[in-house]
Amino acid sequence: MTWVFPVVGGYKYLVRLHFCDIASIALGLLYFNVYVDGRLAYEDLDLSSVTNSLATPFYADFVVDGGDGGVRDLSVGIGPSKNSMAHVIDGILNAVEVMKMNNSHGSLDGEVCAGFVTKSWSTGNSGMVFTLVAAVCIVLSLSIVIRRRLIASRESVSWSRLPMNLSEGSDKVAGI
Repeated sequence: MTWVFPVVGGYKYLVRLHFCDIASIALGLLYFNVYVDGRLAYEDLDLSSVTNSLATPFYADFVVDGGDGGVRDLSVGIGPSKNSMAHVIDGILNAVEVMKMNNSHGSLDGEVCAGFVTKSWSTGNSGMVFTLVAAVCIVLSLSIVIRRRLIASRESVSWSRLPMNLSEGSDKVAGI
């Protein structure tokens, strides 16, 4: 029996296989072979000899290279061994975990990730970045001030001063 998992090249993968012999009725009855990525990982594996009992969990870890690039298939399989008895269970595999490990850049998302780019910036560029940020802040501040003044000038009521040199008895006052 074989399981196939798609993996991305450029990374290594930790393949963890979980075993627990819950099918045997006695020690030393179940022997099988384990294959990881097309290679023989365990030959004539007897879980009862590894754990010294039945129904005891056991796991095994393997590191597999994902290749150079693109997506490829990683296979995990179990099958009968030369020590298997006829007409009995040929093998047990309770769970498979396939975990991507970080690449040579320390990344899980590719060669040119955000952390790699920021680490590669030289410290000499920090002055330029600070100047650019300051200039943007000044331009934004000026645009806000100018906009507020324009809005205030549109909303203000236009008025004119009353003349100060009118005498009290003058008929030149409008509305009288």
